[in-house]
Amino acid sequence: MARILATGIVTLDHTLDVAAFPAEDAEIRALASTTQPGGNATNTAAILAQFGHRPGLAAVIARGAGGDALVEQLQARGLDVQHCVRRPGATPTSHILRSRATGSRTIVHHRDLPELEEADVSGVPWSEYDWLHFEGRNPEALVAILAAARACIFDQPVSLELEKPRPGLEACLQYADVLMLSREWAATVADTPEDALRQMASRFPDRILTVTAGSAGAWLAARGAIHHCAPTPGLQVVDSVGAGDAFNAGLIDALVSGNPPEQALNAAVRLAERKLAQVGFEGLAAKVSDLGAGPG
Repeated sequence: MARILATGIVTLDHTLDVAAFPAEDAEIRALASTTQPGGNATNTAAILAQFGHRPGLAAVIARGAGGDALVEQLQARGLDVQHCVRRPGATPTSHILRSRATGSRTIVHHRDLPELEEADVSGVPWSEYDWLHFEGRNPEALVAILAAARACIFDQPVSLELEKPRPGLEACLQYADVLMLSREWAATVADTPEDALRQMASRFPDRILTVTAGSAGAWLAARGAIHHCAPTPGLQVVDSVGAGDAFNAGLIDALVSGNPPEQALNAAVRLAERKLAQVGFEGLAAKVSDLGAGPG
């Protein structure tokens, strides 16, 4: 299996299940409460560990007992944290309201830790990994980190998640072999996800590009062709937290395992759907054979 390094952030997610989203100034009782590690790159890496890969994480973790406990939880999920750095401050937190009625979520995020800087990862042996995955955040530092990593590797793929449009991220796109666009990012390019993918593919014809679009499914561009994977009819959404992270993990797993891009798209969508149909990430990769089922 592959050695994969995911670079981004790690948070502590506090999730409250509610029957339905409350109105402003309401007071309601939660149906359940959980706390677990989170963050896009962290979730993606943890799912990749379920597939038997050897994922590492490069992120900033707070010093102190809270950070120590977080490190233990990450290691229990199969993550190598040797390239995480510790800084003074409080662990970043995401407070998540999850509606039992719809499966959708509202997230309020707070952080006072600094983002990763180029110096924090200067000692990472980039060439020892089979795949490098990056969250598209902190653009000024990320462009330097990507350039440094690119200079050290030979043919290892580099993937870049583009979730939220941030000034300066455009300069990072040139360093990635796989560009993973959210619907929000695609909306800054064109009116529809498919049109956004076509425009991006014309700019980067030698890359693999994806756009996820929720109930519309997902698109992939590769080798001059556009592929669409439709969602499974009648899918009941239970928990949408981390569905995009599951998609990214499914795509990376399929591609690093040698599957063609169009099959990787199907695997990624089916894995994301399995995430949508259950609470949490546990056991997502348990039935890999099921991922090929459903409409393509």
